[in-house]
Order: sequence, then C-alpha cells, then structure tokens
Amino acid sequence: MKIENGYNQYMNAVRQNKDHAQSRGLSPKIEPTEKEESVQVTISDAAKKLSQAKTTETRQADIEVIKKSVLDGTYSVSPEKIAKNMITAMNAQRK
Repeated sequence: MKIENGYNQYMNAVRQNKDHAQSRGLSPKIEPTEKEESVQVTISDAAKKLSQAKTTETRQADIEVIKKSVLDGTYSVSPEKIAKNMITAMNAQRK
C-alpha cells in the first residue's frame, strides 16, 4: 500500500495552470516591491522597570495561592469578570 501526500499532484496542477495561463497570454504581472525603511525602537527606563516589577518569584507565589485555593475548593470563577475582561481585550484589539 502506497501512501502519498498529494504533493506531486499539486505541483502538476500548478505547472498546468501556469502553462495554460502563459499560452493564453495571462501571465501574472510581477510588480517590484518597495523597500521599507527600518524602524528603531527604544525602551525607556520606566518601561524596563515596569516590566521587571513582577518577577518570576512573585508570579510563582501567585500561582501557589491559586493552586491552593483550587485544591481547597475555595477558588471561585466570576463569569461577569471574565466577560468584562474579554470585552475590554476585544475593544483594545480594535484600536
């Protein structure tokens, strides 16, 4: 039993379409792309300090608190809070 991924069939179809387009004078127009200027980004010291504000140690402590409350059965999920944060995130993505 031979298992094929269809790659050869795909390549043959691409070649046939290309040959057909060329024979009818429908070859695709290739336009040169413009070279974009590079952008340089600088991060302020305040932003660097803010990113380091919550270190892995404090994150690990937060994780342990959540784990403990889940195991104790005291962890509660607020659908309203989740929905509010989802809407806030979606609105932020639109901007």
